[in-house]
Amino acid sequence: MNIVDKYLRHIDRLRISVTELCNLRCVYCRPESGLELSQHTDILTYEEILTLVQHAVKLGIKSFRLTGGEPLYRRGIEYLLKKLGEIQGIEDLAITTNGICLKKYVKIMKEVGLYRLNISLDSLDPAKFERITRGGNLQDVLDGIEEVLNLGFKNTKINVVAMKGVNDDEFEEFARLTLERDVEVRFIEYMAMNKESLVSEDKFIPMSDIIEIIAKNNELIALPKPKLGSGAAKIYKIKGAMGKLGFVSAVSQPFCNSCNRLRLTSDGKIRSCLLSGGEVDLKAILRNNPTEEKLTEAFIRAANLKPPVHSGKGHVIMHQVGG
Repeated sequence: MNIVDKYLRHIDRLRISVTELCNLRCVYCRPESGLELSQHTDILTYEEILTLVQHAVKLGIKSFRLTGGEPLYRRGIEYLLKKLGEIQGIEDLAITTNGICLKKYVKIMKEVGLYRLNISLDSLDPAKFERITRGGNLQDVLDGIEEVLNLGFKNTKINVVAMKGVNDDEFEEFARLTLERDVEVRFIEYMAMNKESLVSEDKFIPMSDIIEIIAKNNELIALPKPKLGSGAAKIYKIKGAMGKLGFVSAVSQPFCNSCNRLRLTSDGKIRSCLLSGGEVDLKAILRNNPTEEKLTEAFIRAANLKPPVHSGKGHVIMHQVGG
């Protein structure tokens, strides 16, 4: 069986937020004062997540990405990784991490068969990194990236949230990380979450400007999209570089017409879209005599809540939904 929404988009990807917890408080995600988190009993258990993944595979969903919060910050995450690696039918298993705990877990991730890593990194300047993350140590992330490369992971991405007046003076330096490393540095347009408009903040910089900044001193070559892992990014490389560049323009050039994903929140809601549409409470089904028919109906209902294009507005609780 395959899920097709009412706009004929084939749904074959699921992003799973495994925790609200995080060891950083990045300025675009969490308030400095902290958050009121859900009760532990409101968060899906690992067994519940595995049940949903096994059912999703039956529905034609083949690509899964773990997010958070910070997924490596949840206790016992290696158990979930191991069990996911044993599920037949998963063709693409990935994780998005801030990299702080990466060095501790990277060997485990390699052993269980994790295919890809996305590592969030918004500055290469230690002091600026500490300000953006409110306390993070840049060297922890850099050491983790080097360990990832040493262990031979392919298609590793470094995600950079582009912020005007914050890290726009580092775009070229980030791009040039690809010259001698087999990584994809991916620039993501800043979203002003929980605001009336995604572009209401003065930090927004459109993707066209980012490309222009990098292309000023570097010859960029457009590349075809790979089969897995590219999502909605436009892919380029600097001529002669080992790695690639990705550009995600969710604000200035929405790619909703090709969106093929659903999102599972840490508290068990399946969301049709990061910003718009709606959600279905899978946890309530899981904890009240679930049947395969009920789970299937819930996935289909969530898919059919997907809007043709996001509204550009929306109240998003990032620590529950994930990146």
